[in-house]
Amino acid sequence: MPAAIAKRFVPAGILARVLAGGLVLAPAIALAQAVAPQVPGLQPLSGATQPKPEPKIVKTEVERKGRIGREIFISTYLTLSRECKVGPNPRLETTEAPKNGKLYTRPNAINLRAVPGAPRTNCIGTSPYGLGVFYRPDRRFKGEETFQFRIVYPEGDIREVSAKVIVE
Repeated sequence: MPAAIAKRFVPAGILARVLAGGLVLAPAIALAQAVAPQVPGLQPLSGATQPKPEPKIVKTEVERKGRIGREIFISTYLTLSRECKVGPNPRLETTEAPKNGKLYTRPNAINLRAVPGAPRTNCIGTSPYGLGVFYRPDRRFKGEETFQFRIVYPEGDIREVSAKVIVE
Protein backbone atom coordinates (compact mmCIF):
# COMPACT_ATOMS: atom_id res chain seq x y z
CA MET A 1 0.00 0.00 0.00
CA PRO A 2 1.48 3.43 -0.86
CA ALA A 3 2.68 5.51 2.06
CA ALA A 4 0.28 8.37 1.21
CA ILE A 5 -2.81 6.27 2.03
CA ALA A 6 -4.28 6.25 5.54
CA LYS A 7 -6.87 3.74 6.80
CA ARG A 8 -9.75 4.89 8.98
CA PHE A 9 -12.84 3.14 10.38
CA VAL A 10 -15.91 5.18 9.52
CA PRO A 11 -19.31 4.62 11.18
CA ALA A 12 -22.03 3.65 8.68
CA GLY A 13 -24.04 6.80 9.53
CA ILE A 14 -21.30 8.99 8.04
CA LEU A 15 -21.39 7.10 4.74
CA ALA A 16 -22.91 9.97 2.72
CA ARG A 17 -20.37 12.53 3.98
CA VAL A 18 -17.51 10.11 3.37
CA LEU A 19 -18.60 9.48 -0.21
CA ALA A 20 -18.87 13.23 -0.79
CA GLY A 21 -15.31 13.64 0.50
CA GLY A 22 -13.91 11.36 -2.19
CA LEU A 23 -13.06 8.39 0.01
CA VAL A 24 -13.33 4.78 -1.13
CA LEU A 25 -15.38 2.56 1.20
CA ALA A 26 -15.29 -1.17 1.76
CA PRO A 27 -18.53 -2.99 2.76
CA ALA A 28 -19.41 -3.84 6.39
CA ILE A 29 -17.41 -1.72 8.86
CA ALA A 30 -16.76 0.95 6.22
CA LEU A 31 -12.97 0.99 5.98
CA ALA A 32 -11.92 4.26 4.32
CA GLN A 33 -8.75 5.01 2.41
CA ALA A 34 -7.94 8.64 1.76
CA VAL A 35 -5.43 9.56 -0.90
CA ALA A 36 -3.55 12.74 -0.15
CA PRO A 37 -4.14 15.39 -2.83
CA GLN A 38 -1.13 16.50 -4.84
CA VAL A 39 -1.15 20.16 -3.81
CA PRO A 40 2.15 22.08 -3.79
CA GLY A 41 3.24 23.13 -0.31
CA LEU A 42 1.26 20.46 1.60
CA GLN A 43 3.13 18.19 3.95
CA PRO A 44 2.87 14.45 3.15
CA LEU A 45 1.10 12.13 5.57
CA SER A 46 3.29 10.58 8.25
CA GLY A 47 5.47 7.80 6.92
CA ALA A 48 5.71 9.32 3.45
CA THR A 49 9.06 10.72 2.45
CA GLN A 50 9.79 13.22 -0.23
CA PRO A 51 13.09 13.24 -2.06
CA LYS A 52 15.59 15.79 -0.80
CA PRO A 53 16.46 18.53 -3.25
CA GLU A 54 19.92 18.25 -4.79
CA PRO A 55 22.48 20.22 -2.78
CA LYS A 56 23.67 23.44 -4.34
CA ILE A 57 27.41 23.29 -5.04
CA VAL A 58 29.37 26.53 -5.36
CA LYS A 59 33.02 26.49 -6.44
CA THR A 60 35.41 29.17 -5.21
CA GLU A 61 39.09 29.97 -5.48
CA VAL A 62 41.05 31.62 -2.70
CA GLU A 63 44.59 33.02 -2.82
CA ARG A 64 46.41 34.18 0.30
CA LYS A 65 49.93 35.29 1.19
CA GLY A 66 51.69 34.78 4.50
CA ARG A 67 55.00 34.53 6.32
CA ILE A 68 57.15 31.58 7.25
CA GLY A 69 56.07 29.96 10.53
CA ARG A 70 52.85 32.00 10.86
CA GLU A 71 49.27 30.88 10.45
CA ILE A 72 47.51 32.13 7.35
CA PHE A 73 43.82 32.99 7.44
CA ILE A 74 41.91 31.37 4.55
CA SER A 75 38.26 32.30 5.21
CA THR A 76 35.33 32.21 7.63
CA TYR A 77 32.05 30.42 6.90
CA LEU A 78 28.74 30.65 8.74
CA THR A 79 25.02 30.03 8.35
CA LEU A 80 22.99 33.25 8.44
CA SER A 81 19.25 33.71 7.92
CA ARG A 82 17.65 36.75 6.28
CA GLU A 83 16.63 37.86 9.78
CA CYS A 84 20.29 37.94 10.85
CA LYS A 85 20.00 34.79 12.97
CA VAL A 86 23.20 32.76 13.08
CA GLY A 87 22.58 29.03 12.64
CA PRO A 88 24.80 26.02 13.28
CA ASN A 89 28.27 26.26 11.77
CA PRO A 90 29.09 24.28 8.64
CA ARG A 91 31.76 21.57 8.73
CA LEU A 92 35.06 21.27 6.90
CA GLU A 93 35.96 18.27 4.73
CA THR A 94 39.49 18.20 3.32
CA THR A 95 39.47 16.81 -0.23
CA GLU A 96 43.16 17.44 -1.07
CA ALA A 97 45.34 18.03 1.98
CA PRO A 98 48.25 20.47 1.90
CA LYS A 99 51.67 18.79 1.50
CA ASN A 100 53.75 21.40 3.34
CA GLY A 101 51.50 22.39 6.21
CA LYS A 102 48.28 21.75 8.10
CA LEU A 103 44.72 22.94 7.63
CA TYR A 104 42.66 23.54 10.78
CA THR A 105 39.55 25.33 12.01
CA ARG A 106 38.54 27.39 15.01
CA PRO A 107 35.74 29.85 15.86
CA ASN A 108 36.38 33.18 14.18
CA ALA A 109 34.41 36.43 14.40
CA ILE A 110 33.28 37.91 11.10
CA ASN A 111 32.11 41.47 10.47
CA LEU A 112 28.99 41.20 8.32
CA ARG A 113 29.71 44.60 6.76
CA ALA A 114 32.54 42.93 4.82
CA VAL A 115 30.45 39.96 3.62
CA PRO A 116 29.11 40.19 0.07
CA GLY A 117 25.43 39.24 -0.02
CA ALA A 118 24.82 39.76 3.71
CA PRO A 119 21.33 41.09 4.44
CA ARG A 120 21.31 44.89 4.39
CA THR A 121 19.48 45.31 7.67
CA ASN A 122 20.39 46.25 11.20
CA CYS A 123 22.70 43.21 11.51
CA ILE A 124 25.39 44.93 9.41
CA GLY A 125 28.27 45.78 11.70
CA THR A 126 27.70 42.89 14.10
CA SER A 127 30.37 40.22 14.45
CA PRO A 128 28.97 36.69 14.83
CA TYR A 129 31.32 33.74 15.16
CA GLY A 130 31.67 31.36 12.24
CA LEU A 131 33.93 28.48 11.23
CA GLY A 132 37.38 29.99 10.58
CA VAL A 133 39.69 28.02 8.27
CA PHE A 134 43.45 28.51 8.74
CA TYR A 135 46.63 27.12 7.22
CA ARG A 136 49.92 26.75 9.11
CA PRO A 137 52.97 26.00 6.94
CA ASP A 138 55.62 23.56 8.09
CA ARG A 139 58.74 25.08 9.69
CA ARG A 140 61.04 26.68 7.17
CA PHE A 141 58.65 26.04 4.27
CA LYS A 142 58.78 28.83 1.74
CA GLY A 143 56.95 28.73 -1.55
CA GLU A 144 53.54 28.00 -3.01
CA GLU A 145 51.06 25.49 -1.62
CA THR A 146 47.72 24.38 -3.08
CA PHE A 147 44.97 22.33 -1.46
CA GLN A 148 41.24 21.81 -1.69
CA PHE A 149 38.45 21.49 0.84
CA ARG A 150 34.68 21.48 1.04
CA ILE A 151 32.44 23.39 3.40
CA VAL A 152 29.21 21.45 4.04
CA TYR A 153 26.34 23.56 5.38
CA PRO A 154 23.67 22.09 7.71
CA GLU A 155 20.95 22.26 5.00
CA GLY A 156 23.19 20.27 2.63
CA ASP A 157 24.62 22.98 0.37
CA ILE A 158 28.33 22.66 -0.41
CA ARG A 159 31.10 25.15 -1.14
CA GLU A 160 34.10 23.59 -2.89
CA VAL A 161 37.21 25.71 -2.30
CA SER A 162 40.50 25.57 -4.21
CA ALA A 163 43.10 27.42 -2.14
CA LYS A 164 46.53 28.70 -3.13
CA VAL A 165 48.83 29.96 -0.40
CA ILE A 166 52.12 31.75 -1.02
CA VAL A 167 54.51 31.59 1.94
CA GLU A 168 57.25 34.26 1.84
